Amino acid sequence: MVIAVCDDDKKICSQIEKILLDYSSRNCLKIQVDIFFSGESLLSYIKQGHSYDLIYLDIDMGGMNGVEVGLQLRKVMKDYTTEIVYISGIDGYDRQLFDVQPLHFIAKPIKASIVIDDLKLAMERAQKSNVFFQYQKLHDIYKTPVNDIIYFESQNREMKIITTRGEDYFYGNIEDIELKVAGHQFLRIHRSFLINYNHVAILRYSEVVMSNGAILPISRSKRQGFRNLQINEI
Repeated sequence: MVIAVCDDDKKICSQIEKILLDYSSRNCLKIQVDIFFSGESLLSYIKQGHSYDLIYLDIDMGGMNGVEVGLQLRKVMKDYTTEIVYISGIDGYDRQLFDVQPLHFIAKPIKASIVIDDLKLAMERAQKSNVFFQYQKLHDIYKTPVNDIIYFESQNREMKIITTRGEDYFYGNIEDIELKVAGHQFLRIHRSFLINYNHVAILRYSEVVMSNGAILPISRSKRQGFRNLQINEI
């Protein structure tokens, strides 16, 4: 699990980080925890192509508050897979939180048992919803979550797979890949590119900008279809 903790109170961040790392150590879990002290810094990092399975997010921060951060993730960046657990010392955000679809709400002071319960729930939901794409290199089989794939690029006989955690190469053809990921919102925009629509940051007439900043061309034969997407999302 890759987890972010975002709170302008450094003590709260340290407390949650310690709870998570202690739990992972006791249970032999692989957990990465990144700390952010503002909503702006968290969003900036995500826009660079990074992603999280779970975010513990304070509502009441100076500058951009947690509700605004959540709405940016959901409505602007089209990220509906990252689980969000809100943290706050006050009530009164019910209607706004509904649009963000949070996993849970933690009231201050923080209780370790609730932090861990939310971690367990996020892990269960991820396990049920995560579908893996599988490819082979020599005698080794590699698996990567479909949700983490940004796009595929065909380079002659090789396929390049670009994910939120890096890139890799394997032998294959784009037509076979397109069949394997059918039903997961992957779109062929060019003879060489197959993209994950959930990772499209900017959609233009002749090109798309992906969540990692890559600018990919849309072939002329595909442009009319993508113009329709700007009106009716898939």
